[in-house]
Amino acid sequence: MIRSFLKKYYNIGMNSLPPRLATHLQFLRYHGRLARLGNPRTLNDHLAARKLAWTPEDMRLVKLSDKIAVKDFVTAALGPGWVAPILWQGTDLADCPPLPFPYVIKTNHGSERNVFVFEDKDLVGAREKCAEWLARRTPRRLSEEWYNHIEPRILVEPFFGQDGQAPVDYKFFCFDDQIPCIQVDTNRFGDHKRCFYNSEWKKLDFGNHYPLETADLPRPKHLDAMLEAARILVEGFEFVRIDFYDLPSRALFGEMTFCPTSSFGAFRPPEIDDWLGDVWKNANVK
Repeated sequence: MIRSFLKKYYNIGMNSLPPRLATHLQFLRYHGRLARLGNPRTLNDHLAARKLAWTPEDMRLVKLSDKIAVKDFVTAALGPGWVAPILWQGTDLADCPPLPFPYVIKTNHGSERNVFVFEDKDLVGAREKCAEWLARRTPRRLSEEWYNHIEPRILVEPFFGQDGQAPVDYKFFCFDDQIPCIQVDTNRFGDHKRCFYNSEWKKLDFGNHYPLETADLPRPKHLDAMLEAARILVEGFEFVRIDFYDLPSRALFGEMTFCPTSSFGAFRPPEIDDWLGDVWKNANVK
């Protein structure tokens, strides 16, 4: 109860501050120092500078962060079969017709907003939850304002996991055509763990945010296809994290993220942040 109380008023306080000051204070909390906004050195410095510099004139981040609109972009760039079909979309879940199980209900303008539906009882409270999500905006303290320019909608997609478990998430850190690491998230809605591999599928000795996944994970069947797709989708950006799933029959695009963990995800050890910042600096973006 005390932790919940403190978190609530911490967030209220941060949301009341100017975005630059709020970013510095949160950066200090998670990284132990202020962000170098004028002369970024680490990956998270660059991410903090990117989000504070963004203006609505750059609508690319709005379109490509929209879980509905990005599907057209990916299909045009990669061809058919790379995106999950939309079974239904709208603004009130009551309008959604009965759909074959299993499926996932989510919104297009934020993360960690999912309802997994395997049977009728999983729909209890889903309409109210979706209405709450549609009304929610990205907090001012995070300064990822492009999400607040997305018209909020509900979308329903097929569930692609097995035995009720969500598929493993492969998140490619793309700096122009360079992909120095792939973040792998296992058991995302349970005992969430994380580790990193390089593009040759050699495990890397560092972690980030969640507990380290110590098991050696098999090389994804469609790793080469995902690498090729990521290099196409990142074109024109210094950095984008591009997520995929490795299904038995094909690779499937997940989403594009322009400021992972809102620049507050600390690496273990912190030197990894410097290494990735050097890769950003050397990205050959025209």
